[in-house]
Amino acid sequence: MPSGAWEIMKVRRERVMVCIITPPELKHSRWWCRAFRSLQLPTGSEFKYVEGWPYDAARNIGLKDMLDSQFGAILFWDSDTVPPDGAVPSLLSTGRDLVGALYTRRGPPFAPVAGNASYDKDGKNVGFHMPPYKQGDIIPVDVLGMGFTLISRRCVQAVMAKYPRPFAWGFDLTSVREEDGTLIPRTSEDFNFCMRAKICGFQPWVHCGVQAQHEMMAVSTPQGVQMP
Repeated sequence: MPSGAWEIMKVRRERVMVCIITPPELKHSRWWCRAFRSLQLPTGSEFKYVEGWPYDAARNIGLKDMLDSQFGAILFWDSDTVPPDGAVPSLLSTGRDLVGALYTRRGPPFAPVAGNASYDKDGKNVGFHMPPYKQGDIIPVDVLGMGFTLISRRCVQAVMAKYPRPFAWGFDLTSVREEDGTLIPRTSEDFNFCMRAKICGFQPWVHCGVQAQHEMMAVSTPQGVQMP
């Protein structure tokens, strides 16, 4: 029996474009490759490889391709982030428009790459800190990393309607500005996207039950393992 039009549309709405971001050295560990082989995706999902670009440009390329190809959502997956089994179904089952795995930074103090903004007495943002959580919690945050993060089509469309360059790297020697002269906050491209999504009415969420590994570079010495 042929599928009805509503069934076809349902598949289109639920399929995911997995955007794999890889730096110029094009390395993937065997742990990452194992996770790739066991990834569980909705029917009709596909992979998009963006290699050798800065992270903000790479993610913007992924967003455009996702919209042009009529996917229902995009999953950003960085080549140094290893998700647990069942990660994609777990993120999809939340029904959230912007939700990502919990993982920590690659260097000391190895804090979670997610959190809420903290301010000093003058109202200046002095960083982001993860609120208390338990295994399995799905909690709202101001920002989260995009190492393994699912974003719905409607969230992407809303952010791109207001910000033509939705991912923007804000760290540099001097202030970085948008084309219209607006200052870009001095933070990473993924944190900036989350702050813009909140302005557009989309709450970022971190799934503390989907805990990914963030691979790092280190060296073994007689004094122990050291960061380069």
